[in-house]
Amino acid sequence: MKVYKGRTVVGGGAVKGEALVSKMPFGFFGGVNPKTGIVIDEWHDLYGESIKDKILIYPEGRGSTVGAAIILELARCGCAPKAILFNDSEIITATGGILSEKFYSKEIPMMDRFACDVTRKIKTGDIVRVNPPEDTIEVMEGAIDEDE
Repeated sequence: MKVYKGRTVVGGGAVKGEALVSKMPFGFFGGVNPKTGIVIDEWHDLYGESIKDKILIYPEGRGSTVGAAIILELARCGCAPKAILFNDSEIITATGGILSEKFYSKEIPMMDRFACDVTRKIKTGDIVRVNPPEDTIEVMEGAIDEDE
């Protein structure tokens, strides 16, 4: 297990899930179908993948101010990621996470500013525990133990 310290952008309780990692900037508006959680941007390396209940990891945000509304709709539809990790956060994504908790009681913890590039240290399929109260993430391999 590897532990990385970062900065909590949007808080919440600790969550654990499977990583879905992109090497490309990610934009929610035009990038993901909020009713399914499927990435619909055919030029993106996550095209066709579901972000639902994943630990979504990408280098930085891209795109429209409507992205916050898309994150809010993902939360309403039950298709949001469990958490979002990035190297550099941006206000639109953070706003979507804050509003998701406010309107739908759906926490989407978000963290950034790790000492390393998380898109290079974590791979798709790794199990990641995001712990906003401690500003840490734990990266492990293997299946999720639902009893934890």
